Amino acid sequence: MIKIVTRDFGEIEVKEEQIISFPNGLYAFEEAKHFALISPLGEDVYPMWLQCTDNISPCFIVFEPTLIYEKYRIELTESEKALLKITDDHDIKALCTARVPEDYKQTTVNMKSPIIINKKERIATQVILPADYPFRLPIYQSEKGAE
Repeated sequence: MIKIVTRDFGEIEVKEEQIISFPNGLYAFEEAKHFALISPLGEDVYPMWLQCTDNISPCFIVFEPTLIYEKYRIELTESEKALLKITDDHDIKALCTARVPEDYKQTTVNMKSPIIINKKERIATQVILPADYPFRLPIYQSEKGAE
C-alpha cells in the first residue's frame, strides 16, 4: 500500500495496482506522470477520481464513456498503441474527464479527448479522437429537455 494526499479525501492508502503511469502526462499537466484511480463508491463504480500521486493537484473526476454514450468507439493510431504497449484491445480502458460545477446538474464530460489506459501494463495517455465527439457533453438532461 502507498499513502497519497488527495484533493477530496485527505490522506489515503492505495494499492500499487491503482497507480497508472502517464509517460507524456495529460494535456496542460505534462509534468504529472503518476495517478491513482480511486473508486470511493465501490470497485468500478462511477464517478471515479484520477488523483495525481505526486501532488494534491491535478485531480480529475472521470466516467466510463460507454455509460454515457453506448455507441462510443475509440480509434487509436499505431503510435498511440505503441506508447501504450497495446497487444490486445481487451486490455484498454477509456475514461472521460468531467467538469463538475457547483450545480452538479451542469456537469459535462470531455468525450473528444479520453484518457486511454492499458489495464495490464498500467500505462495511460490522453488522445484526441478523430470522431466527431463533443469536448463538453452534458450528462444530465435539463428539465426542459426531458419534456
